Amino acid sequence: MVKLPIYLSLEHKKILVVGGGNAALIKIKTLLELKADFMVIAKTFTEQTEQLLQKYAIVYQKKEIEQQDLQGMFLVFAAAQKNINDTIAEWAGKQNILCCKADGSGDFMVPFYKRQGNLTVAVSTDGLFPLLGRKFCENMDLSIGNDLEYLGEQRRQILQNFTDRQQRKIALQQLLEEYYHEN
Repeated sequence: MVKLPIYLSLEHKKILVVGGGNAALIKIKTLLELKADFMVIAKTFTEQTEQLLQKYAIVYQKKEIEQQDLQGMFLVFAAAQKNINDTIAEWAGKQNILCCKADGSGDFMVPFYKRQGNLTVAVSTDGLFPLLGRKFCENMDLSIGNDLEYLGEQRRQILQNFTDRQQRKIALQQLLEEYYHEN
């Protein structure tokens, strides 16, 4: 299935992670990095996952997931065993909640990404070879991200000062060419 790459704000959204193992740990670390508001439910947790949850005072429950646990959630990460993930995805679908299944077959997937300054680049292999996406991101040079605020300000000035679309386009192209020649 072809999926739309999208940058989604999770600010003030209720998120649920189901699972306490390595797949859940990856999602939890990502959500912590994004400063998202989330909770975690699993029957059991790895020591590393539970320590991380305690360290960051993340709400978590040691119990079996129930359909009502999804109520009011914006999205859910199903990162438990396959049969549990399938059930969660079914429940989520009935409640119009986006579901990310650990095997990549849910409503969405979280690609590998790299961020520097105001520049974020995401890479997905559609689940065919996730480590390739990670390797690709690790090898990207995003140093231009440190200059984006300056370039953004220059762009705003050009947009204010040039009313003619063609002149504006030429000025923006010139700004970009000058930037690349200097760097």
